[in-house]
Parts: sequence; structure tokens; C-alpha cells
Amino acid sequence: MTISSQVSEADARRLPLSETRVLLGVGLAIALVAGLVFRVVGQLVLVPSRPLVTAAVFALTVPVMWALAVGIFRWRGLSGGAKREAAALLVVPGMLVDAVSTALFSVVYPNMGLEAAGLFGGLLLLAYATVLVAGFVGR
Repeated sequence: MTISSQVSEADARRLPLSETRVLLGVGLAIALVAGLVFRVVGQLVLVPSRPLVTAAVFALTVPVMWALAVGIFRWRGLSGGAKREAAALLVVPGMLVDAVSTALFSVVYPNMGLEAAGLFGGLLLLAYATVLVAGFVGR
């Protein structure tokens, strides 16, 4: 098998543009809803002086994001390489939105103290990593 035929086969497995748009839209919707949730209750769940609450939020993030990702993969009927591509498409919109929201943390999240910014950034990384790993492992 030549390199050009390997590239052709890889391109053939790519998600269609319509599916790409759906996944980007779903990823954006999830990011916006999550941002709104933290805008409303972030000061209650990401408080450095309440490490048990914060730890619980981090611990719950992994199974929640895993279930969300796997549910979306099943809903869209994705497996294999398509699932990996979908995972990346799901996280990119949120990463772009959160690049701005974390840079302007005190403006976007005035309900949370600046001391929570690091926790928020860490939680975002954990959530995105969980979705990506879910796309690369499992059935």
C-alpha cells in the first residue's frame, strides 16, 4: 500500500461537513451552557477555602463529561476514527470561548473571586481532556 492510498483511505473515513457542523454546534452549546452555569453558581462550587466542595466538583466532572461525550458519540452513531475526530470537534469551540473567558475572568465571572481562576482553568482542562480521552478509548 502506498502513502497516497493510505491518505485516500484516511480521507474517506473523515466526517462529512454536515456532521462536523453539528458537532461544532453541540460543542459550542455545551460550552455556553457551562459558562452560564459557572456565571450563576461558580462562586458556590469553586472556592479555594472549601477544598472538599471543589474536590467533589473535580471528581464529578470526569464521569459527567465522559457520559456526555459517549452519549453524543452514540447519538451520532460514531465509532473508531470518527469518534476521535468528533471528540476534537466537540472541545474546540469551548476551548476558543474559554480562551477569552479565562483571559477576562473577572469580567466574565464577577461572581467568582480571582483566586478561583486557577481552579476554573484546571477544571476546564480536566473536562476537555476527559472528552478527548473518551474519543480515543472504549468501544
